[in-house]
Amino acid sequence: MATLLAGCFLAAMLSLLLPSEPSYDPWAWLVWGREIPLFKLDTTGGPSWKPLTVLITTVFAPLTELSDSIPPALWLIVARAFGLLAVVLAFRLAARLAGPPRWAQIGAGLVAATALALSPQWLRYLAHGNEAPMAVALMLWGVERHFEGARRQAFLLGILACLIRPEVFPFVAVYALFLWQAEPGRRLFVAGLLALLPLLWLVPEWIGSGNPLDAGRQATSEPSWSLSRADRPWEAALDRAHRLTTIQLELAALAAVAFAIRARDRTILVLAGVAVAWLCLYVGMTQAGFSGSPRYLLPTIVLVCLLAGVGVVRVVQFAAELAGRLRFPRAAPAGGAAAVALLVLGAWPYLDARQDDVRRQASTAEELSDLHEDLEEAVAAAGGRDKINSEGSPAVNRAFHTHLAWEIHTSIRNVELGHGQALVFDANTTLSAPAPIHKRILVRDMVARVGAWEVYRRGRIGPSSAGGAQGGTVKAPARAPAGQPDGVSGE
Repeated sequence: MATLLAGCFLAAMLSLLLPSEPSYDPWAWLVWGREIPLFKLDTTGGPSWKPLTVLITTVFAPLTELSDSIPPALWLIVARAFGLLAVVLAFRLAARLAGPPRWAQIGAGLVAATALALSPQWLRYLAHGNEAPMAVALMLWGVERHFEGARRQAFLLGILACLIRPEVFPFVAVYALFLWQAEPGRRLFVAGLLALLPLLWLVPEWIGSGNPLDAGRQATSEPSWSLSRADRPWEAALDRAHRLTTIQLELAALAAVAFAIRARDRTILVLAGVAVAWLCLYVGMTQAGFSGSPRYLLPTIVLVCLLAGVGVVRVVQFAAELAGRLRFPRAAPAGGAAAVALLVLGAWPYLDARQDDVRRQASTAEELSDLHEDLEEAVAAAGGRDKINSEGSPAVNRAFHTHLAWEIHTSIRNVELGHGQALVFDANTTLSAPAPIHKRILVRDMVARVGAWEVYRRGRIGPSSAGGAQGGTVKAPARAPAGQPDGVSGE
């Protein structure tokens, strides 16, 4: 595993040569990580609290003394390394579940790893340092350690996953009960780790916002794009789950379950049961007011990928077995090859759609990264953080609140309070809602322009002159309506 981790981290470091900017949530964790050593933690703004991610960024925080660019780069390396690890672990676990012969292990592993890498938003998650792939990697690693008999390590990895995604807790709690009964000598270890969960989830929120349950409030805030706003949230959640997993992977997973019932393979059946239980949890959470974000469903998607890999090779093996009964030379290989051809034909619409989706993800990730990079230059062009802070709370597009807070060394809440009374950082983009200005600014005193960004303050109404690249008074142009703020989760 050490070699595998080293390889993933090396690949993640090299990936910084590609467009590499965190998105909304990671910038918030970086801000909070910087605030903790200064005893200035303020979680009243931004997304919901994530203990493990903030613990990691707190370790990086002292490096801001050298450069503000170091902690974001280090976070991206860590997040991307674990995302790559998740794909590799999906291959290894699917291969293990499929069992010999070797071709079956390789085939199952390739199907599972490819399906995970092509899953919706996975590339975006990796590009912007989202926490979801890290949680998946920790869970898969925990499953692998359990198979190896290292139950204590498996439980620890489950606890770490809980410190990123709280919905993991019911499943870790079940494993804790199993471990409590199976290994009485580990009960103190189990109890101690369980006690850490409320401590790390609630106490920092209590300190930072005055409300230990503020993370839950953020997660159930029901933004405009939340599935909980649908007429029947549970139905909307099931529909999203089906679209994310796709009929091809679902049928392959069902094939794995059918063959597992026939072979009495308890491991496959337990994993299938966990996938269904997680789906039920996702549907219930959406009905209860959570947004139904695709990230909540990732564990189910990953398990479906694993089962699909096993299901595909089981179908090929079954076809080869049936053909072998025909008693003519090389009948079994011919039957297996025919099954492979039919499976590829059936999977072609899935692969074609996923290929287009990956291209869209890459394009959007590049565009969003450009906006984040230009925002950094816009801050410098506007006079730097001291100048910006001296004018009051700046306003910026919703998806960039946390990044601007990082750049000007202020709290996220301070940026959220900016409604046009001071400087406004405005990018006309469909990737984020506009800056939340209380009253439309008809005349702008332009401070700077960088890429898609305009930096201005409210100008006086009167004779206007055309603004140049770095200044002038201009009339506000009409704004195109923005879509869902990309990268803004608050969950």
